Formats: sequence, structure tokens, C-alpha cells
Amino acid sequence: MKFDAILPVRNTGTRLYGKPVQLLDIENGVTILEYLVQYLEKSDSLQDIILAIADSKGNEIFADLAEKNGWKYMFGDEKDVLGRMVSAANQFSSDVIFRGSTESPFLHYQGLDNLFQAHVTGKYDLSKFSNLPEGAGYSLNNAEALRVCHKEGEDRHRSELVNSYMFDNQSDFKIQTIKPEESLCRPEVRVTVDYPEDLVFCRQVYQALGGKEKMVEIRDIIAFWDKYPTVRKPVEEIGIDWGHGRLWE
Repeated sequence: MKFDAILPVRNTGTRLYGKPVQLLDIENGVTILEYLVQYLEKSDSLQDIILAIADSKGNEIFADLAEKNGWKYMFGDEKDVLGRMVSAANQFSSDVIFRGSTESPFLHYQGLDNLFQAHVTGKYDLSKFSNLPEGAGYSLNNAEALRVCHKEGEDRHRSELVNSYMFDNQSDFKIQTIKPEESLCRPEVRVTVDYPEDLVFCRQVYQALGGKEKMVEIRDIIAFWDKYPTVRKPVEEIGIDWGHGRLWE
């Protein structure tokens, strides 16, 4: 089973432009996307890092970033994100796909290999963690299941909410949801980057918790969140996005 990370990217955003290429580390020029991939590279199971780039103007920067870092990449339809991921899976012969937000620099990476093993052993279509801090989670998807979603779904299912067809048709798929240890079940803790306030907070986390020297762990971010209510307040007030299928994803 070829296990690849397929990361859909595009350089847009009305609240904060070009979120994946915003600098997490200004001094050393490390982007959110590059720091995220450092977590993925700690996996013993993942093989290829693949950028599924929207084929609209302004996204060439992602091809440059892929060339710089030795990642694979392809271009596909801007709006049909699910189709873009399916095309990438076809092009690079991916069987199981890591899918996570490219706007979130911090990841629960310690659980990735175990989730992959459980996913393959149990022959699941979709495996995911529940209740992690917003932005720290991810899903594993069988490429064949995504092909079914793309073929059978409507246009609304082909958006960035890649798993929304499975959300609406759960009885048709074999789905595994794992609850992490209780101390990590903090969905109100926000480590995604959607607003300028998020970027400021994630930079503060990166600096305070030694992101230049090591991969910041989610448990340490939670402790930082709890310890500094004044620092977290601007992002805490943003809250959780309760959009259709958003949290389930």
C-alpha cells in the first residue's frame, strides 16, 4: 500500500492571503507549509509528499517551493479540490492518502504511523482522530474511496471539504474514528491559520516552545494555551468553525 501525503494548495484567502506560504519563522524564512511537512517527514510509513496545486494564476510559488524541497507536485482544477486529489493519486499511484490542512503548522504527528497501521489492517475507507485542537488533526483516505466520492458526489462535495460526501453517506463507507488520549481532546484550542490573529498566535507558539530547534508537540501547545489566557484571547474569540461537515472532517 503506497501511503502518500497529498496536500491541496492555492494562494488565495480573503481573511489572510496565501496562508500556506505565510512565514512561521520570519528570521529563517520557514513557511507554514514547510514546517508542516517536517512533521510528516518523521513518519516511517509515508512515502511521497505531493502538492496538488490549483492551476490558477499566482500559484506558481508552490511549484517553486516543491522544487526547493524535493516534493512532488501537479496542477489541477482550482475549485474541484477532491478531483485535484484524485488526479494526484492517479498520477503518483497513491493507495492511501494523508489529508490535512496546509494552513495549520502544528500536527499530532505521533499518532500518524499507528493510525496508518490500523487503517490498513482494518481495511477502512477513512480513518481520523476526533477532538484534537482545531488544525492539529488529519484523515487517512483510501484513493479508491475518494474516486467513488468524486464520481457519485455533487459539486458541493468536491470543495475543500473533501470528506463531505462520506459525511453525508456514512453507511456506504467503512470509517474509523479514534479518540486520542484525554489530555489532547481540546477542540477549542485553535492552531489553524485562517485570520491574521491566528498567524500571530502560531508565531508566538513557535517562538515560545522552541520551534527552531524541535517539532512543537500538541500537548505543549495546549499547556501554553492554558497558561497564557491573554495571549490566546484574540484567537479564542474567533471560536470554532461549525460549518456543515467541518468538524467531522
